[in-house]
Amino acid sequence: MATTNHYDLIVIGSDIAGLVAASLTARRGKRVLVIPHGPADGTYRLARETFSLNEAPLIHLGCPALHRVYDELGLWTQISRERRTLSDIVHWILPEQRMDLQPGMLNWSQEAERAWPDDPVREAWELRHRWAHACDELLDEVLASEGVLTADGFWGRRFLNRVAEQLPATTLDELEPLRSDHPLRAGARALEPWYLHLSPSQLGKAASLRISELWSRGPEDRTGGESALRQQLLQRIQLKSGDVKPNLRVGEILLKRGKVTGIALLGKKDRYGCDQMLIASDPQGLVSGQLLPEPIPKALALSLSGLKRVAHRFVMHLEIAPEGLSPALGGISICVPLADARGPHGEGLTYLRRGEPTPHGHQRISVTRIVGAHDSIASAREQLLQELDERGILPFVHDHLAFVHSPHDGREASDGRGSLVDRYGTATALRLPMTALYETEIPPTLGVGVLPHFSGIKNLYLASQLTYPGLGLEGEFAAGWAAAGVIASTSRPGLGRNLFLGRGR
Repeated sequence: MATTNHYDLIVIGSDIAGLVAASLTARRGKRVLVIPHGPADGTYRLARETFSLNEAPLIHLGCPALHRVYDELGLWTQISRERRTLSDIVHWILPEQRMDLQPGMLNWSQEAERAWPDDPVREAWELRHRWAHACDELLDEVLASEGVLTADGFWGRRFLNRVAEQLPATTLDELEPLRSDHPLRAGARALEPWYLHLSPSQLGKAASLRISELWSRGPEDRTGGESALRQQLLQRIQLKSGDVKPNLRVGEILLKRGKVTGIALLGKKDRYGCDQMLIASDPQGLVSGQLLPEPIPKALALSLSGLKRVAHRFVMHLEIAPEGLSPALGGISICVPLADARGPHGEGLTYLRRGEPTPHGHQRISVTRIVGAHDSIASAREQLLQELDERGILPFVHDHLAFVHSPHDGREASDGRGSLVDRYGTATALRLPMTALYETEIPPTLGVGVLPHFSGIKNLYLASQLTYPGLGLEGEFAAGWAAAGVIASTSRPGLGRNLFLGRGR
């Protein structure tokens, strides 16, 4: 069958790494098509209301990988103006203690010593802070060399040996001399499942410290959060005559003599040709979705066979009448589960964030819960609300809830007592996939990297959350830049200092 359209690059998937690669490739004069297979802007809609799928503050905005991408796209000045330090109190809710921290954690010592007056918490936290600084300084020096940000340059033996020699060992105890079961240890790592795509059980030591260091500088965010970031990248693709077609579905990736030539579409006779293709999602879909007409290369098959989803981020949105809110509730709450409810991949951790009031005068609150990969979410709403009530985070809230909805559980929007909410219509039951946390049988490279860019199939590349899952958003921007360098080179120099800050063994 004849090809209907031809592109220099087709991107399949909606991970930010793919949007970065697509926007840079379009900026460099290539014709690009993005088929996101989902909400590429990071939101979902009920009637005329828009809800975000990720409300975590964007603490990576000042990182060098983002700076380089936005600089080429002509957006860095705008991003710099929009960056802001959040001014709200952040509540850390531990099993037996609570800490109300000011921006920049300025009152951390006072709060910690109030919570644990007989424990050496100040000494332990100062040691952790020194290690975080030391990691940044060492990696600045090691990663300043040219050639790091090339496709799969990160996996080069010389580079790995050079970095690994200077990283903190996995046996490092950065919270010495606290006892092994001290609640501050769980609290210190509570942010990782909210930001990273790799299980905390496999995360490198330096990557863990990196998240803590970035958070302590703010936390920072920007207007619109991640959804606004995604929308800017999509606009840049379309501004350069790129196409974004969320309604298309890929039926098959077309190959000829072991080389990608295009795609066939589900339900359509059209075929789109391409010179190069990028998978910007979990590439396990190449196997489970049977998108490839022939067996995938053995090396890629081996990597994918050892890759497991071990947890997910379950998102829920609430609207609460003002009289139902505790005056003590700040802008962000980080809730660490009791010891017997805590899992190795972050299961049980819960994150709350206050949004803007609705036109009806209600307060919006987003809730993100880390759930196990095989946990049922059929009654997750009720379980979450009950726990938030019992732990005093949203006490006695049921009678004041005007709206409860998750885009993941296939249930209609309701109020706090389970009655349906009419103003959003009758088609509010959604089953959007949850963002995953992964574990791999092959140890992550330096504790952050999982899947290299090259797939083993000619002109088929990978750039997704799984390239550098231990670096979160920073890793996705780095992966997108490197992929764009393979597809459409630029005369600009590669990223310099600070690119892969926070790598661990």
